[in-house]
Amino acid sequence: MRLLAFCLLLASTAIFGADEAKPKVLTATPVERPLPSEKTKLPWHMVNLWWTMPETADFESLEIDVTISDDVDPAKLNLYIAPIGIGQLNDTNFYGGIQSNIGGYPVSDASPQGAYHKGKGAIFSRWGNKDIDTSFVRPALNGLTEAAGYEGDFASGRRPFPWKAGTYTYAIRKLTYEKDKDGKEWTWVGAFLTEKSSSQTVFITSLKFPGRTLKFWGRHSAFIEIYGGKKVVIADLPKLEVRIGMPRINGQAVAIKTLSVNYPKNSGPASPAIMSTELAPGGQEVICKLHNEILTREKWSFPLLPAPLAK
Repeated sequence: MRLLAFCLLLASTAIFGADEAKPKVLTATPVERPLPSEKTKLPWHMVNLWWTMPETADFESLEIDVTISDDVDPAKLNLYIAPIGIGQLNDTNFYGGIQSNIGGYPVSDASPQGAYHKGKGAIFSRWGNKDIDTSFVRPALNGLTEAAGYEGDFASGRRPFPWKAGTYTYAIRKLTYEKDKDGKEWTWVGAFLTEKSSSQTVFITSLKFPGRTLKFWGRHSAFIEIYGGKKVVIADLPKLEVRIGMPRINGQAVAIKTLSVNYPKNSGPASPAIMSTELAPGGQEVICKLHNEILTREKWSFPLLPAPLAK
């Protein structure tokens, strides 16, 4: 009996020892983060739009139409409407759009704004390595430039322009080609803003991209943002509707594969739920409406195209 008891003790010890040797699986309890609120740090990406489409091997131009329902007071709101939220030419990131306060430093005596501009205008920026500087920018005569590292290493050209309610076309176009002293090839790409009511087109700036033939990636993005510098009181936000059209590449409509909406919630520039988004009848514009209250969202991301099947 003692031998049997001893054997049982050894067996049980071996079993418990084996159990202890096994890795323990810990089940994490999901932590529900608080939703973005008025206290959330700026900038607020109120909406991100993402298209997928075929790549363009020989890029010449990109155009997007934007319609703004009401004027925006730059003294009250720092608003960025970016019909190009992010793009890539030869794997180099860029973005562009219009801002209620563009910032930037004058580059000529024709700029009357002083040390640092405040007020409405248009902007075109690209990112790169730490060697990027204002030599990558050819601004307009009364243009502004900035190169810094507070949003990644970027170089940017800006131009004052008093945009208001109306329809505009934001465009970038391939311009000239050059070789540097080391034989490296570069292409200058210009940004332009056209006001539909007056047919006035203004040159914003041009930026230098690597390569002679430019390849545009198979995606496109747009966003609408409130950025820093002013305290935001949601109840005081203005009435505003922004319509963003479908991208045109090399003068032609693009074969859109998908179009989706994303409202940043837990990462990136999260925003309170103060913007609603829908596809306009006919499917050629996305309607983005600013609200002066926090909405209740069922979904923080969803497809617009292909249209989801009705339940």
